Amino acid sequence: MSEQTNVKRYKVKEVWKDYEVTLEVDHNILTVERATMINGFWSNHKNRLFTENGDVIRVVVRYFGQTIINMMLSEGGSSFSEHTGNRSFFENPAPIWTKDLHDDEGWGGSVEGSPYGWCGIRVVAAEVECPSFYDVELVEVPHG
Repeated sequence: MSEQTNVKRYKVKEVWKDYEVTLEVDHNILTVERATMINGFWSNHKNRLFTENGDVIRVVVRYFGQTIINMMLSEGGSSFSEHTGNRSFFENPAPIWTKDLHDDEGWGGSVEGSPYGWCGIRVVAAEVECPSFYDVELVEVPHG
């Protein structure tokens, strides 16, 4: 008898700059025990847990989202939906971004045949655009 699907979607947003990623979480993989291990890997784990009212699953999903947004910004941003390209031929960058984070330290790595990796989370869509030349301005600062 196969396990019942327990997959949910979440959005992680940076509200001031309109960055957002849509994540899919397999809650059969991301258990409380596994989430506790992932959260505890990094410093400041108690503060994150307090911020999410003790819900370690929410902490890890939110932290995954924050981490992937930072990765995307460091690479010039990324914008795609689940309908972009053909996933099986990697025309959609979601599996590539997901694998990059899965294989980063602390996330447990990729798992052959599973898009969710060891941590149970994958990227589905993103809207993370770096500021363009026209989004910034130059202002001379007088010496004081």
